[in-house]
Amino acid sequence: MDKKSPSYILIFIVLISFVFGLAISSVHYLTLPMLEKNEALHKNRIISQAFMLDVEKDTPEAYEDAIRQFIKIDSIEIKREKVEFFRHREKDYIGFIFKGLGFWEPISGIIVMDRDLEKIINLKILEQKETPGLGARIEEPWFTEQFQQLAIKWNDNQKIIIGATSNPDKSNVVETITGASQTSDALMNMLNENLAEFKKNYKDK
Repeated sequence: MDKKSPSYILIFIVLISFVFGLAISSVHYLTLPMLEKNEALHKNRIISQAFMLDVEKDTPEAYEDAIRQFIKIDSIEIKREKVEFFRHREKDYIGFIFKGLGFWEPISGIIVMDRDLEKIINLKILEQKETPGLGARIEEPWFTEQFQQLAIKWNDNQKIIIGATSNPDKSNVVETITGASQTSDALMNMLNENLAEFKKNYKDK
């Protein structure tokens, strides 16, 4: 076959695509268990941090044991989708996974509240792909620690405010991230929406 003919070039491209596609699929399949294990470790670590659990070692087993001992995991249906929520077995803490669209990509995290859903105990980011050095700073401790003991104003449209406000009551306000107003606004909107939906569907079990 003439190596310069269109048919030869087409067959060559198809074979190369098949070989590389098969190789990539094989690598993905072989590493899938490891990826799932790492994702589970990351999730358990964030849950433990959000509930401020005392975990003895930074190992998958230690986080699993801590969560098994202190956290009850359940789910509720919100907008026809199951949402995980968590209850501390010894403290009156309730948490759930929130999610929404950030400035670039989806953002998810865990928000922990008191039993009456009136105050935030802690907030941790589970996943984000915002701009490094700007929006990605939402997972830095200086930012997430602002949510600790923050009031939730259920009677206001903005239950949580990220940024400036003319309201003299700052009990539900956290400082925005300089240069990342879009990410800050997106996070604020998703938190307010997720909180409203959670309260509407949550029943004290």
